[in-house]
Amino acid sequence: MPLLKSLGIICGVLLLWGSFQLPSGSGDVASRQILSVKEEPDRIVLGWSGPVEPPMSERVGAALDRYRADPRRLVLLLNSPGGSIQHGRDVVAVIRGRDRTVDTLVERAGVCASMCVPIFLAGARRMADPEANFMFHEASLNSSARDELKRREIGAAEEAALSTLVKTTVTDEMFRHDMGIRGVSALWLAGLRKKIAGRDVWMSAQQLVDEGSGIVDGLVRASGR
Repeated sequence: MPLLKSLGIICGVLLLWGSFQLPSGSGDVASRQILSVKEEPDRIVLGWSGPVEPPMSERVGAALDRYRADPRRLVLLLNSPGGSIQHGRDVVAVIRGRDRTVDTLVERAGVCASMCVPIFLAGARRMADPEANFMFHEASLNSSARDELKRREIGAAEEAALSTLVKTTVTDEMFRHDMGIRGVSALWLAGLRKKIAGRDVWMSAQQLVDEGSGIVDGLVRASGR
């Protein structure tokens, strides 16, 4: 295939990237999206369970707007296997675009995997139960991009090259743009980048705190207080 044509195809397909592979064994949390609301005397807990895919940003944004004038603390409780990089960034923009703080929380036995982590990092206070589960891994082509490759009859060699590009370039950019933010240890993040090459890395909130990652601001028990 001529070089210019190959580059054109790759540029077109790159417009469709932006998804982490969902972790295996995530069960219902990978297939359903549920937004719950729990009002308490001193806080409002917005619970998101499910993948980071549309319409998450719209639903979370609408819930935040609903309580715009409420003086109680807003908490976004996360339980997600991750999903689209771009949509995750949309969710982060929704959280940061409000004129009030939103804390984030992952409870005991909860999961915050892949693109869920940058959303967790958007919290003003990032809290988690010591036994909460976090997962990190490389970016990969999403189903839309793979379908586009098939539609354009991309050869195996070109697909392999593009997959490698996504795993390296997109992951590196995500680490800089989405994870290398306030409080996160640059040294720890560099070490993690090496560890995730070709595999998923699972860590508890307790491990993240013990390693001085800066991902979790503080540990809380089951009540989340």
